[in-house]
This record gives sequence, C-alpha cells and structure tokens, in this order.
Amino acid sequence: MASSRLILLTTFGYLPAGLVVFAVWRTTGNDAWIEIFFQIPGALLLVWLAAVGLLFSVRVTLGFFPGEPMRSAWQLIALSAGSELAGSILIQVFGTKSLLNPLTHFPHGVEQVPVLRTVGTILDGPCRFALLATALYLVLRLYRQSGFLGRYTPLDWVALVVFGGYVAREAMDVVWAMQRGKAFSAAEILNFPADPLLWVLLAQALRLFRSVERMGAGWISRCYGAFSVGIFLILVGDVMIWATVWGYLPWPWSALGWFVWIPAAVAFALAPLYQWEAMRNAESS
Repeated sequence: MASSRLILLTTFGYLPAGLVVFAVWRTTGNDAWIEIFFQIPGALLLVWLAAVGLLFSVRVTLGFFPGEPMRSAWQLIALSAGSELAGSILIQVFGTKSLLNPLTHFPHGVEQVPVLRTVGTILDGPCRFALLATALYLVLRLYRQSGFLGRYTPLDWVALVVFGGYVAREAMDVVWAMQRGKAFSAAEILNFPADPLLWVLLAQALRLFRSVERMGAGWISRCYGAFSVGIFLILVGDVMIWATVWGYLPWPWSALGWFVWIPAAVAFALAPLYQWEAMRNAESS
C-alpha cells in the first residue's frame, strides 16, 4: 500500500479532483465545496503521506548497522518525519473544526482547537526542519570526507538567491512591524526560524542531490531530489502565504496555494521510500 507508484497515483487523483472542486466553488460561490475537500479527503491524504514517510524513515534507519554514520543521520530524519506526522495530525484533525475532529463532540472541545493547531504548526515547522537540517548536515559531512561533494548549478544558485531574498525581506517585515509597535505572540516567535531553516535545507538538499547525481541516476539521487522538491514547494507555499497577507495575491486565487502542500507532502513521503529501495536493491545484488 505504500509503494511509490501508489503514492503518485493517489496524488494524481487528488490534485485534478481538487482543481475541479476549486472550479465548482468559484462557479457556485458555495464555500462548502473547498472547505470539505481540504478538511476531509485532503486532511486524510496529508496525514497518510506523513505516516508513510515515518514508516520508511524507520525502515531505512534499521537497515544501517549500529555505529554506522548514516544510521545517526537517518535517525534524525525519522525523528523529523515523526514530528511531521504529529504536527499533521494536530493541524489536519484536532486543529480544525471539521467532521474528523472528535473534540467537536465534547463540551468546550472546540476551544482547544486553536491551541492544538498552534502546537502542530510548531512541530510540523521549526522542530521538523531543525531535525532534518541536522541530519542533512551529517550526510553532507560524510560526502565531503569521501570527496564526492558536488557543486551547485547556475539554476541552483538562482533558486537560492531568490528564496534567500524572500527570507531577508520577511525578516525586514518583522523588524518594521516591531518598530511600529506590533507585539508578536509566543507562537509567532517560535515559528520565526521556519523559513530560514527551509532556506538552509534547500541549500543542503540541492548540494546532496548534485553530489549523488555525479554517480549516475539511481534511487539515492531520487531520494535527495525528492527532498529538494519538497523543500522547494514548502518555500513556494510560504511565499504565497506571505503574498496573500501583504495583498500581492488577492482572494480567491490565493486559495490555489493550498494545493502546494499536497505535492510537497508527496515528495517528503517518497524520499525515504527511494532510499529504502536503494538498500533493497543493494541487498539483492
């Protein structure tokens, strides 16, 4: 049930269906269409993908012998996937007023929804990204020691410069808001490192992808390529949120940004699966 083909087929089924729902929503003006799609089938898909990512991250970790350097890196990747799953459950199930949330059936249960969503955002944001960045740092160090570290391409530099500019602009917006007397909540402050960490992750994942690409196309290059795609898409989603908040992307077209999170989750689910396939092929040969 968790093969790469199934994941891709499921996603290719969800996205066209979601775009049809978007078109019907804009035609009828009934918000229930888009709300139900993201609160039930979309939420279930995101939680399932996070669970698949955790499952194969654990399998890959157990495939390395204790004491191997790559085992430590994949332990951190598995912890990152666990943080993603916990955050997805809190955000998509317990942090939303939907039919999936059992808290809505209890007195005062709805009052806990914002708190749980905030906790989920922190787990699925800074906590998850910090663990993954540490893991990719360990992998990069191994490639550097072995002399296989690759170089960025011009396209990689363009992506890093563009998103680096976005992160810098976002930091300036925060400073300007503070100078105007805006008070940020504790949850907002805890989420500040998310986008800088994503930029670091993009730089790491692209460097790893270029390193394994030198050895030819294979499952391992697909693994780090999937990480790169997932991180890139999350950054795109964050840029769309920023553009919406500042009025650059008007409603209802800003809702199209919601569809970015599904392929991003797919990429993070496929990355450990590709690594696991690489290990299976090595064992069979």
